[in-house]
Amino acid sequence: MYYHRTGNFPKKILASPNDNLNYLLRCGTDQQINFIFQLDGQVDAERMKKAVRLTLDAEPVLGCRFVKDRRKTYWERRDDIDGLNYFEVIETTKVENELNKFILSQIDPSLDSIIQVKIFRSEKDTLMIKSDHSVMDGGGFYDYLTLLCDIYNKLTENPSYNVQPNIQASRGLKQVLKHYSFRKKMCSLLRERGYTPTWSFPSIGNGRTKKTFTLRKISPERFDNIKQYGKQRNASLNDMFLTAVFRALFAINKPHKNKPMTIAVPTDLWCLMPTKKAETITNLVSTTFASTKYDPTITFDEMLKDISKQMKKKKDIYLGLGQTFVLNNLFRLRYSWIEKLQKGIFKMVYKSGKMHPIVTNVGMVDAKKRHFAEVNVEDGYIITPVNWATSFSMGISSFNKRITMSIAFCEDSYDKRTIELFLDLIMSEFPE
Repeated sequence: MYYHRTGNFPKKILASPNDNLNYLLRCGTDQQINFIFQLDGQVDAERMKKAVRLTLDAEPVLGCRFVKDRRKTYWERRDDIDGLNYFEVIETTKVENELNKFILSQIDPSLDSIIQVKIFRSEKDTLMIKSDHSVMDGGGFYDYLTLLCDIYNKLTENPSYNVQPNIQASRGLKQVLKHYSFRKKMCSLLRERGYTPTWSFPSIGNGRTKKTFTLRKISPERFDNIKQYGKQRNASLNDMFLTAVFRALFAINKPHKNKPMTIAVPTDLWCLMPTKKAETITNLVSTTFASTKYDPTITFDEMLKDISKQMKKKKDIYLGLGQTFVLNNLFRLRYSWIEKLQKGIFKMVYKSGKMHPIVTNVGMVDAKKRHFAEVNVEDGYIITPVNWATSFSMGISSFNKRITMSIAFCEDSYDKRTIELFLDLIMSEFPE
């Protein structure tokens, strides 16, 4: 089949602290990340299958299974890769139905291929890439897409092309931490305070079975208007979204006046590296928090000013560095101890019924770099993991100035009408 001719791969790769954390977080979410790309034509299916297979050699961890051990977890290189369901072409006139089935399916990283690619073929192809959050984050997904495009295009030029495995690269957090002194790490930790959850998205139960998702899209014209509005107020696009989300949550939850409320915001750690790039496809993300008090009289612009000021200050203290330092040291302990600790923490969280809503902006897909020979990507967006109460998250992605907001959830945990209202309220906060 398709494999690297030397077969020179590490048999075991130590799971990074973030790999472990994202594996443990499946108690509140299915931890599946889905990227959907609508193409302007049809790719060569056999070439795509070969390209996908070669990505599992180019980044050896993608050809592994996750192994739990009481002391340390690790990724173990598989010897049955060619028998795995890592690629499939589905010819259908009901693309949306087939796409939805795949989106709501779940990968078990200890059993299944941790990368699964499907092409839903009608007049044009829809390409979907699914993976488990335990092996990569949103930034890792972008790196994977770049890798897949690059290999496909090289196979177009040379059908005998093979890859050079990325064996020496680090998957761990040391690739970030090594650039900073102990003093800077502690300074970031002490100034980047966490918050006790004071609210959560309103739920109707804690079921985990009725999985679904919903989307909202913002047109390129409106994107320009939103960005310009923020620029005039010295605020980023992310600041605009955080402000809109706060206001939508306030409208739905109606908390007590002047009580601080908090949103968790995942942040990319690669921005702290001199190269601004991870050494390999991995999990390089931390979390910061934005907090503001509920005041029904405050305007959008006043709240935007406050949020923007907070986020600028956080960037000045090496956003997420302190938490990353703590996490890296925590996972020096036996995995079984941390697993026990995590279960205890989540038990308390679920008992309280409160957990920070999460807003994750995975950024922009660069259309110029993403093409498969003569076939281009027309649109692309992410669907973040399915959540059940009390966990709740919303994903934001953009392609060619077209923004997509996605929420994946269980209908026996959250009322779909409330989710739809929440997204409509966010949209109503933005300029047309």
